[in-house]
Amino acid sequence: MSGPQFVHLQSFSRKKNPGGQSVEQVLEEAARAPAFSAHVENPVPPETIFGVPIDEVPRLHDEMVTAGSVEVTLKGGRMARRGIRQDRHTLLTAVASYPVPTELVKATPEARAEYERWRDHNVAWLKATFGEKLVSVIAHWDEKHPHVHAFVLPLDDPNCSARDLNPAWRSKEEAMEVARAAGHDDKAALRMGNAAYRAKAREIQDDYFEHVSLLCGLTRTGPKRRRLSRQQWKAEKEAARREAKVIRDMEERLGVLVDAEDGLEASLAAKVEEIAEKLDLAEAALEEADLDRVEAKLIRKQAEETARAAETRVKQEIERQQAALEARQQGLLAEDRASLRQAQTATEDEARRLRDTLAKIEKERTQNLRDSAREAGRVVLELFLGVLDGSVRPHPEETKVWIIKDDDLRKRASDLNLIDLIRDTMQVLHNAWANIASRLSQPEKDITKEEAAKPVKAALNHDRGLQP
Repeated sequence: MSGPQFVHLQSFSRKKNPGGQSVEQVLEEAARAPAFSAHVENPVPPETIFGVPIDEVPRLHDEMVTAGSVEVTLKGGRMARRGIRQDRHTLLTAVASYPVPTELVKATPEARAEYERWRDHNVAWLKATFGEKLVSVIAHWDEKHPHVHAFVLPLDDPNCSARDLNPAWRSKEEAMEVARAAGHDDKAALRMGNAAYRAKAREIQDDYFEHVSLLCGLTRTGPKRRRLSRQQWKAEKEAARREAKVIRDMEERLGVLVDAEDGLEASLAAKVEEIAEKLDLAEAALEEADLDRVEAKLIRKQAEETARAAETRVKQEIERQQAALEARQQGLLAEDRASLRQAQTATEDEARRLRDTLAKIEKERTQNLRDSAREAGRVVLELFLGVLDGSVRPHPEETKVWIIKDDDLRKRASDLNLIDLIRDTMQVLHNAWANIASRLSQPEKDITKEEAAKPVKAALNHDRGLQP
């Protein structure tokens, strides 16, 4: 059931955004408050898997905002500090959804174990990414797929800026500062900042894939995004599962080796304890044999010799087991290296096939763009001809609507969204032609219209000027 998987980062302010979301709404929905859980058929309280429960996050957030302040410049250049504005983003969230339906995860212990492995890798990645600013991670089980929500607060920032916790946002701000320092205007700086944001966001998803999804046999993206065939998609998912299995097998084998070492140490300790017990018995025998010291000394000597012989045997056994353990380790390492080489070869073959597929897709996309541009040019010319012969004209009552008699031309123009793009040009052409036609007789109109339409028709007949 493995599939595409990613993490979504978003920050919120106390003031509602255009979608109606705010810090209060996000936290109340996560806690499954009734007023904010109408979209869930049977709401269930969330499971806390790291940090404080979700009910504690609003208190931490409000205390942080109350203690925070922002430095502002007053008239005359004087500096002052003000409280945190309602529209400042003060909470960062991260959401990751497990790509297996909740009912299937609950169905078997194996499926539940796979989910918990994914969950624990998520928590480890979040802690590595946000450190002590990660205050809570919860899990929801009452929707189609189990998913986790993480809540991050800028606790050590007096400005309370949660946006600065998002690495992509920081990259955008830094790129814009560099652009402005280089003399670019605000529009160009914003364009460069947005490009930096997208690049950093891809890096975040790549890092998440490497440290979470890859280890759980999940893929980076789905088939539709890259236009993969079903067979290619299945092959990629199988490769991800194989790589995750190799990693799990290595972890299990290392666990076996550690257990073997522990068992060997326990065996040695038991033998030493046994020898110690025998020595204690010998000592007791000596104490009790006051009337026969010679015999007691003999017993002690025999016990010591037995202990030395046992110690020698223990050392020999330890050396034998260590040699066997080292040989087994070498064999397992050789098997692992062979498995990794096979996995690497399979991965390289798959990457080569993917590159070839991407090259083919890019070629097809370029051809499609060229055909679309040529078709757009033809439709525009046909619309201009229609304006001249009256088959294309503005609606008498609705200013933004144009009447196109030719059904095929109307559909082609609609499919390409051309009417909105050239409406003003068509209006100018229509007005100009109406103004000219009002001063001409019918024969003059026909001649003038024919002369005006000649270059347009010629372009349509020979596809001149229609290349993208």
